[in-house]
Amino acid sequence: ITQPANGGMPAQTISIPANATKSVDLTAWIDNIECKPANSILNNGIKISSTANISAYYEVNANGYNPDLFVLKGNNALGKDFWISSQFFLDNQNGSYSSFNIVATEDNTTVTITPSKNIVGHAANTPFTITLNKGQTYAAVATSGLAADHLQGSHVTSTKPIAITLSDDELAGTPYGGCADLGGDQTFPVDNIGNEYVAVKGGLNNPFDKLYILATQDGTTVYQDGVLLSTLNSGQSYEASLSNASTYIKSSLPVYVYQLSGIGCEAGTAILPKISTCNGNSSITFTRTSNEYL
Repeated sequence: ITQPANGGMPAQTISIPANATKSVDLTAWIDNIECKPANSILNNGIKISSTANISAYYEVNANGYNPDLFVLKGNNALGKDFWISSQFFLDNQNGSYSSFNIVATEDNTTVTITPSKNIVGHAANTPFTITLNKGQTYAAVATSGLAADHLQGSHVTSTKPIAITLSDDELAGTPYGGCADLGGDQTFPVDNIGNEYVAVKGGLNNPFDKLYILATQDGTTVYQDGVLLSTLNSGQSYEASLSNASTYIKSSLPVYVYQLSGIGCEAGTAILPKISTCNGNSSITFTRTSNEYL
């Protein structure tokens, strides 16, 4: 576990037996990891490499207030063309905002960002470019905590592979009973999205889960359980409800599907993987480091 841009965290090396798991506490270097302040090029990117295949996730504030898991998707997360997903049902509170965080994997990577709403240092719908070296990061952060000012539909392209993490902190769960929590995930590039998805309902209180379907091409028709929801153009998102145990989303062209779910009034979010004939296993193993409700 290293910082290729020499961000100040010492390299961490661990050995993991087969069918086992280990955690590495990075709290001591938290100021070398968090992408702050916004609108700054920082050296805080983390690279994880191993001698055999692994799975990994990054957990924020494990066993503390407002934790969340960011599942790291390896090569599936790398690309040059991304649209940004977000929920826009819940506001943020306590000075937290919606954001997306970019990390480069190669030197001299030119990144073009077109935010859908105002972000720190840049106006909505006005493209700008930055140049990142391997391991450098950039945080695009909304200027308002209102749900209407979240950053869904922002567009990011690059000349070399990058990865993007979505973050939505202190979600004001007033409709669910008043909690506040962090939501987020590592997203996919356009190359790795599809037009069929299944979502499974979580444990949120009424009004239950929400799905955010984001089109990447004009004239995209979207269906939920066979019922037409909407026709979307590129960068537009549709909010769908999920009150049944599960639901099936199908679209005429590739879309992102982002889920707002959780337990009780504690909300969380995740990007959903597409369904295709090349995906899936008959056996899945996963692990968690905490004993929170799952």
